[in-house]
Amino acid sequence: QPDGAAGVLLGLSLPLAQQRKRLSIQVDRSAVAEIRSPLSIEQCWLRLSPGQANVLRRLATQAAACSVRIGVFGSLAWEVLSGEDYRHAESDIDLIIDVDTMAQLDAMLLALQLAASQLPCRLDGEIRLPDGSAVAWREFAANRDKPTAGVLVKGPREVALLPMQSLLASLDEACSHA
Repeated sequence: QPDGAAGVLLGLSLPLAQQRKRLSIQVDRSAVAEIRSPLSIEQCWLRLSPGQANVLRRLATQAAACSVRIGVFGSLAWEVLSGEDYRHAESDIDLIIDVDTMAQLDAMLLALQLAASQLPCRLDGEIRLPDGSAVAWREFAANRDKPTAGVLVKGPREVALLPMQSLLASLDEACSHA
């Protein structure tokens, strides 16, 4: 969102029945009635095949074991919220994973890789760091052991290419302040 803007930029895709048209709109901040957290995996199970639900159940259990919150966004979340069909044969599942420590990051990268290998669809999403910035989990996994590799980081108001070492240092700092 732009600094100091009176409006909020929103983007969404319409359901399959409306040919998945993509909308981009700006609304006045006063028109926003509510901001919700992403849906939990548990809220989405009924919209998944039994095989997909089992994989995500295991992922949710692994996340809970290391005190990590996982949220669902994207087309699966829209299906749950609206009751409309949004996903098609090539659709992915989008997750947001909140981590506070290096141990949580490493545990979740392994858990996400395992879950991705067991799903018939693509498992997509982002790892969100304590400062609110987020990195695609696949990019994090591919560059985890490359301290100077640049990764795309989405902040609350900006997008930047940052070296892995600065992201990992932010997790170390979060641990030392906890």
